[in-house]
Parts: sequence; C-alpha cells; structure tokens
Amino acid sequence: MLDRRVDLRRFINKDRGTKMKNTTMAAAVAAVTVGFVMASASARAQDAGLEVWQPPQQQQADPAKRVPRTQEPPSSSQPGTRSGVDGLVAPAARKENRGGFFVGAQSGKGWVYEDVDQSAAMINAGYRWQAGPVTLVGVEVAHGRLNDAEHDGFDAPEVEYSSVGANARFNFGSGNPVYALVRTGYWRAEYSNFRDSTDGAYLGVGLGVDFSRHFNMSLTYTNHLYFSESYWNGTEINSADTVMLGAEVRF
Repeated sequence: MLDRRVDLRRFINKDRGTKMKNTTMAAAVAAVTVGFVMASASARAQDAGLEVWQPPQQQQADPAKRVPRTQEPPSSSQPGTRSGVDGLVAPAARKENRGGFFVGAQSGKGWVYEDVDQSAAMINAGYRWQAGPVTLVGVEVAHGRLNDAEHDGFDAPEVEYSSVGANARFNFGSGNPVYALVRTGYWRAEYSNFRDSTDGAYLGVGLGVDFSRHFNMSLTYTNHLYFSESYWNGTEINSADTVMLGAEVRF
C-alpha cells in the first residue's frame, strides 16, 4: 500500500514538472516571438525615417461661403491720360499756360534817312494768350525814339514814335527755348525839328531765346511803311528801318 502511494506521488510530481517545463518553453517562445515582432517594427520605422510635425494647412473655404474679391478698375498705362470716374479715361492736364503780361526794352540802330545811322530805343508792353503748344499771340503798345544825327553837314532830326498792334511767338518745338517773333500794327511819328508828323504801318520779325518762364531776349528787325510822302534834303522818304536787341520780362 505504501509503495503505491510513493509511485503516485512520483507520477504527479513528474507530471507537474513536465507541465511547468512546457509552460516555461511556451513563455520563452512567446517572448522570442514578441521580441522578433518588435525588432521588425523598429527596423521598418528606421527605414521609413522620422516624420517632422507640421502645422495643419489652412483649409480651403467652403465654395458656398466664398466672398468674391472686388476687382480694381484697370489703370491706364498710356502716356498723356489719367483714370477718371467710373473707369473713364480723361486727357492729362495741359501743360502750364505761358500766356500773360509782358514788358520789354530794346535798343539798337535806326535808318530814317538814307545812309544816316541813328541810335534807337524803344519800350513796349502787352499781353499774350496761349494759342497752341508752341504758340503765343497777343497785343502790344510801344513808344520809341531815334536820336538826332549829322551826315555830310546835314542834321537828321530826332524822331519820336508810338505804335499799337499785334504780336505772335512760335517756339521751335515743345520745350525748345528758341522762338520766332512776328509783330505788326500802326505807328505815328513826330519830327522834333520840323514840327511835322507822319504815320504808317509796321511789320517786324525776330528771333529770341527763353532763359526762363519769365525772361527772354530777342533780336528784331522792323520796317515802318509811310502812308504819306515825306522828304528830307530833297530825298523822298517812304519807309524807315530799325534793328534792335531787346529783353523782356513776363508775368
């Protein structure tokens, strides 16, 4: 009886050892399997590289909630124009108006009598209007004098004259300071020694230069035609000439 109990205990202990051994082997196999899986996952993660976190991009607004962008009126790139109201294009502002009052003074030579040079001087004033990009037209009044002179024993008397007329200027291109000058009108003169007078029409041409908006100089030739005959030293006089250099101030 005792021998059977001893054999039974040995069998139970042997069975328990076998089960514990099998459990230990199963746990070892499971541990190896888990380790292999974790190692494989780690290897794949290293091959893929690390991903850097980035802030989420702004999502596109819902098309139903989009607000249309206001379109700006097209700006004109053409020279000489500017944008107007309601997209209209208006011409650019015109260049500065060069018209205005002027006062001038001239001096030079005059010839009333043949071969007799007389010193001459004149002052004039008037107003001009802008008549185009390079053109000014206006009116003027003037007063001048030719001093007396002596020639071959004869005295040429002093002559004083006044005139009223029109004048025009034409610059040789926009922005070019050089201009041509034309003047014409009516004149009346008195001889100091003879107590006589005469009148006629005058026509002058000249060339000048603008030094600034308010100052210029010019050289002008003027021919004075007589309406009536006049004589000096037996010679008929029907015209007189002057050539004068002048300066002008404009306001």
